[in-house]
Amino acid sequence: MTLSFGDAATPLPSPNDTYVAIEGTPKHAPAPLSVRAKHRSTSRIRLSRLEGMLHEEHAKALVPTPLLYVTIAVALMGSFQFGWLLSQLNYRPFNVDCMKVPIPDKACILFPGHSERQWTMAVTAWIVGGAIGACGSGYPADQIGRHYTLLVNAIIMILGSALQTGVGSITLFSFGRLVSGIASGAAINVSNVLISEISPTQMRGMFSTGLQVGVAFGSLAVTTVHYFVGYGDGWRVLVGFPIVLGIAQILLIPLTTKSPVWLVTHGETTLALAELQHLYRPCDYEATLQGIIAAHDDEVKETAGVNRWSLLFSEKYRKQLTIAIVLCSAQQLCGINAVMYYSSSIFFSAGVTDPRVGNTIVNVVRTTMILVAARIMDKFKRRTLLLLFMTLMAIASVGIVVSLFYISPALSVASTGLFVGAFCLSIGPMAWMVSAEIFPDFLHAGAGGVGTMCTWLANLVVGVFYPMLADPSALGSYTFLLFVGYLLCVIGFVYSVVPETAQQTFDEIQATFARTSPRPDSSKNKLLSAIDDEDTI
Repeated sequence: MTLSFGDAATPLPSPNDTYVAIEGTPKHAPAPLSVRAKHRSTSRIRLSRLEGMLHEEHAKALVPTPLLYVTIAVALMGSFQFGWLLSQLNYRPFNVDCMKVPIPDKACILFPGHSERQWTMAVTAWIVGGAIGACGSGYPADQIGRHYTLLVNAIIMILGSALQTGVGSITLFSFGRLVSGIASGAAINVSNVLISEISPTQMRGMFSTGLQVGVAFGSLAVTTVHYFVGYGDGWRVLVGFPIVLGIAQILLIPLTTKSPVWLVTHGETTLALAELQHLYRPCDYEATLQGIIAAHDDEVKETAGVNRWSLLFSEKYRKQLTIAIVLCSAQQLCGINAVMYYSSSIFFSAGVTDPRVGNTIVNVVRTTMILVAARIMDKFKRRTLLLLFMTLMAIASVGIVVSLFYISPALSVASTGLFVGAFCLSIGPMAWMVSAEIFPDFLHAGAGGVGTMCTWLANLVVGVFYPMLADPSALGSYTFLLFVGYLLCVIGFVYSVVPETAQQTFDEIQATFARTSPRPDSSKNKLLSAIDDEDTI
C-alpha cells in the first residue's frame, strides 16, 4: 500500500509485514506514521508550525500577499517594545552620584536621591513583569485568539508606559515598568506563536530571526535616543515612546488577519478558509485547509489520554528536560544581560568617556550578528557552534575583566562586542532551537513553558545580583570572572551531554538519548513501551 504525493509514492507497512523486536525497541510493531509525524521527523530544520502541518508541495505553493507581511510587521511591534525596555535604563546619568549631597549637576536625573536598591528594583521590575506576561499569555491566546490578545496587550503596553511617564516617585515608576514587562513578555510569546502559524516556506528566515531582529532594533533605537535625552525631563519622552507604539498597533491590528490554525482549532473552518485567501495568493486553498484540519486531528489523537506534564517529568524525558533547563538558564546566566542592563557602567569603569558610544557599538554588533546567524545556523553543527562561540564568550569575559583592571577603553568595547557577537551565534538562538528539537511535538508547549520560566528567573538573578557583586566593596572589576567559570561549566555540559541535532531526524535524536540512558527496571517496561509507541504516531 502506498500514499501518493504528486509523483512520489511512499510505501506504508502492511499489517502482514513481519516485525521482529530486538533489544532497545518496542515489543510490538509501531503504528504507521501520520503524514504530519513523518514530515516532522524528516524536515526538522527551521520549520514554522504551518509548514510542519502541510504536505511539502502545499507548503511551497503558499505565496504571501502584502497582508501577511503587514500582519507579521504589526506583531513584531511587540518585540521592538521588548528591546526598547530592555536597554531603556542603560544610560549612566540616570543613576550616578545619587547619594551625594548635594547631587552634582547632570547626575541622577531620574528621580534624584534614589538609592541603589530602588534603582535595582526599577530595573528588575520589568523582568518580573516579563515573566508574568510570558507565562500568563498562553491562556488568553488560546481562548480569544492571537489577534485579540495582541490588541489587549497593546493597551497594557500603553498603560505601563503612561505610568512611567507621569509618576513622581521611583516606586510608582517601577510599578509602571512591571506593567510594561507584562506587555513585553506576552508580546514575544504570542507573536512567536502567530508568526509560526502563518509563515510559509519562503519566510523561514523571518520566522527564525524576526523576533530577535525586532528586539535588537528596539535596543539600538533606544540607545540612539539616549544621545538626545539631555539632563532635564527628556527621560519622560524616552519612557513614553511605547505609548505611540501601542496606539499604532491598536490602529493597525484591524488591518491584520487571524490565524487559520487557531480558527481550525476552534471549529471555525469557514473563517479559516477566508483568512487563507487573505494571506496567500491564489492556490489550492481547500487542500491547504484540509491539511491543517488533518494535522489538528492528528495532534488530538497523539495527545489523547496522555498526561503531558507527567510524561515531561518522567524518566524517559529527564535528560532532555535537564538539557532544556540548563541551556535556557545559560542563555541569561552567561552574562548577556549584565551587558544589556549595565554596559554603560562597565564602559565608564573601563575609562570610556561617553558610554553611549560603547552601547551603540554593542547594539550594532548584536543586530548584525543576528542577521549573520540566520544565514549560517543550519550550515554548521549545533554542538560546534555552541562549543566554539561559548568559548569565545569566556575569552571575551576575561577581556572585560582585564579592561576594567587596567582601565582600557578600547579593550572594553572590543571585548564586549566580541562577547555579544559570540552570544548571537551560540547560546542566544541555540538554547531554544536545541530545546525544541529534542522533544516530540506534543511536549513542546510544556517544555517551552519550563524553559521560559527558567529564562526569566535567570534573567532576574542577573538583574538583581550583578550590581551588588560589581560594587567595589564586593567583587568589583572581577565580577565577570563568575561568568567565565559558569561558561566553562556549561561548555563542559554541552560537550558531555548535549547531542548533535542538526540534520537529524526526530527518531535519530531520540535514539541518541536511548543509547545513553540506563535501562529501565522491569516495572516500568510496560509504561515506556506504551510511550515509545505513542512517540511514533
